[in-house]
This record gives sequence, structure tokens and C-alpha cells, in this order.
Amino acid sequence: MDEKQLHYEFMSIPGESHPGLTFEEYRDTCVFLLFYHYLCLRFDERLDDAYKLDAMVRMAVRGKLQLPSFLRFIEDASPFIHLAGGDFQLTDFSFYRNLTRMQSTEKQKSYARFVRKMIKKMNLWGSGELLLEKYPVFFEELLQAFAGMKKETAISSEVLRLYRLFFSKGDEKIRRVFVPEFTYGTLYRCMSENPAKLDISGYDSHEGYREILKILGYMKGVPEGSLHVYDRREWEEESEDTEKFDAIGIYMPEGAEAGSVMAKNRKSRKLMEKIGPISKGELPFLLSAFSMLKEDGVLAAILPGALLYREGKESQLRRFLVSEKNGLDLVMLLPDHILQTAGQKEVLLLLRKNRPGRDVMFFDCSEVESFESEQLNAIGIAWKERKTVPGFCSRVEQMELEQNDFNLNLPRYIVKTVKVAKVDIDARKKRIAEIDRELEEIEERIAMYKRDLEL
Repeated sequence: MDEKQLHYEFMSIPGESHPGLTFEEYRDTCVFLLFYHYLCLRFDERLDDAYKLDAMVRMAVRGKLQLPSFLRFIEDASPFIHLAGGDFQLTDFSFYRNLTRMQSTEKQKSYARFVRKMIKKMNLWGSGELLLEKYPVFFEELLQAFAGMKKETAISSEVLRLYRLFFSKGDEKIRRVFVPEFTYGTLYRCMSENPAKLDISGYDSHEGYREILKILGYMKGVPEGSLHVYDRREWEEESEDTEKFDAIGIYMPEGAEAGSVMAKNRKSRKLMEKIGPISKGELPFLLSAFSMLKEDGVLAAILPGALLYREGKESQLRRFLVSEKNGLDLVMLLPDHILQTAGQKEVLLLLRKNRPGRDVMFFDCSEVESFESEQLNAIGIAWKERKTVPGFCSRVEQMELEQNDFNLNLPRYIVKTVKVAKVDIDARKKRIAEIDRELEEIEERIAMYKRDLEL
């Protein structure tokens, strides 16, 4: 197959039927089998023929590939794959462990039917150098397609382009990055043109997503020692000294979990002592993340827009972030159509340590139809040059923010321009005259009907 055909084969996978399996079961099966195929291709010369994909295909053709036989095959193949040069024991994957606990006969049959179908499909792709070369790219695109099928994991391409706009400005400086709740590892790839050179840390409560990120990092050439993937509890234990990141990417349009504090390091504790006890909300989450940045670090976050103007304790937190820490660099109101959430406005916040100035840029992009290169270029220029463009963006000094008690609601700083349409007076007069003539004709017809009916 050529590259175009291979790409089509990969991208057709999300649209195929999978009776008897949930979306998550189908996705995890595909990811596991594709990764097994990739390892077979990568270590072809070192593997025993009995543990290559062809062996499973022969079992499937003969009707012997039921769930128990599939599990035995993987159990036997796992050490050979590992010894051949892989960093994975296939039996450690949650997918494998879940299957070993499968009791339902009907579910076992559903898995067996799909596994047989999938390995036959993969076998038709061949084993050429082109397939091995393109596998990481196609696999990554497939993961993005899977992510787009579920609201809680979908990040649109336009949102990713926005993140890249602000991270790429310091691309040569970005090395250590952090992504909480990374869901498929989509976001970290916007932080650098060369993600394989990054040192990546992240946590996610979903074991399957953590495994997916490890697989993707392995395929993309991220060194094993440069990928640090935690579950939430492990992260809380590891985050005692975390003031080390060049960049942090946060995507939580539904809001940070109540009570979330990302870091428990010395600076974070000192911060919380200074502003008092905090139990919930996006701003504590954001401030604790800010404390994890290096002295020239950058943080981009998409969060609910209500954090800009809520009163009480959050007003004090905004004052602390903007005035005392001088960390807020940009506030952007986003259009509804690029996000999966409904019923609320979301904002993109850009935070930077050791900023050269004390102004804040505000952008109203709520009516932007799409973030293509032209729009992104306009945003980038206005942000870099700190320009005010009426109705679009505004450069605001901290004195004005203080006068507004650090309420960051955009209508206070950007006045929407109302376009007054030019009225053609002559055309309107002509139309009025036409309507008058039409009314006269209608009145004449009414009078004629009355005479005929002797009314």
C-alpha cells in the first residue's frame, strides 16, 4: 500500500462497527493491537516467528483465536517483545488485565470477533519500511480522531493552534513541560515543534490515557527518562518540589475540580498562607500552577470565564495574581463554537513570570469564526506589540484594573464597535412610492369586490 492508502486504513478505524463493545472498550482494543503490530514491525528480526502478527492471523483464520487463546498468546509473547528491545511488558497493560477478569461469555465473544477482524485488517497492510516510518504519525492522528468522538477528551484543532501561538514564541527555551489531566497527550505537542526533545510531566486519573501517552511518547521518540506520567495520587506525592517547568498547559473548560491544588511545594504553601485558606475554584488551581513555573516560565490555560468577575475571596486572588505577582499577561474571550462546553463563556489566560511590563492584554474573540493563520497572525502581532485595536483588543495598565477592583470582565476594557449601515435615502423613497401604489391598487380591488357583493 502507498502512504495515502495506509492513512485511509488507519483513519477508517474509528468509523467501523464494533457490536457488543462500548466506545472505550473498542478504543482500548484498537490501541493495544496497533501497538503490538508496531512492536512486531520494529523488532521483526529479533522476534520468534511464533509471536509475530502472522501467527495470530493463522489462529484467526482457523477459528482458534478465542479470548482465552488470545490472552495466552499475549502472555507468551510479552517477554519476547520485552527482550527484543521494548520497554513494555504487554501483560502490564490495563487492557490485558481487564480481559483476564472478563466473565461474560457474550462479551468474550464480542472481543474475539473484533480481535480476529482487526488483526486480519492489520495483516493486509504489509510490513514495509513505509508503514513502520508512518506508524507514529498515523497512530497520533487516530488518537486525535478517537479523542474528538468524546466530549470530555475533545480538543479542537483551533484550540490547539491558539496554544501553539503563545508557546511557540519561546520555543527554543521550552524544555520541561507539565500537563495536568492530559487526556490522550494532545496538549503537550503544542508546546514545541520538537516534542521528542521535551521533558514531559503530567498526571491523569484515567489509567488508559496514561498508557496511551506512554505509547505515543515511545513511538515519537521521547526518551523513557523524559516522560513522567502519574496518576493523581502519585502526583501529589511527587509534587513536593516542583518549581521546575518552562511551560504548563491547562485545558479545563468545565472548571478545575473543587479543592484541586496542583503543587504542594514550598512556594505553593507560602502562597496559600499569604492569601488565606482556600477550598475550591479555578484561581487557587491556577495560582498553584503558577508557583511551579521557572523564573521565565509561561502558562496557558482555558478555564470558565466566570473566574474573571466572581466576588469575595476570588477578587482577592485576582488582585494577588495581577498586582503582587504581576503574572497575568493576556485574557482572551473565546467563541462558543470551538469548545464542546455549553451554557458558559470560556477564556484563555496567559501567565508569565518576570514579565517586562505590568500591563495586561485583553482580546475579545467571541465572534471570531475560525482561528486560521490570518487571525492568529493578527492576534500575535497585537499581543507582541501591545497594541489596542478598538472592538478587538485593548492594552490595559494595572492602575485601571485596580480602579475596577481587579474585575477582569472584558466589557469593562473592550467596547464593541457598532457598525452603522449606510442608508440609501433615494432607494428607500422609491420603495415607499412603490408600496403606496400597491396599496392604492389593493384598495381599488376591495372597493370593486364590495360593489359586486352589494356591500
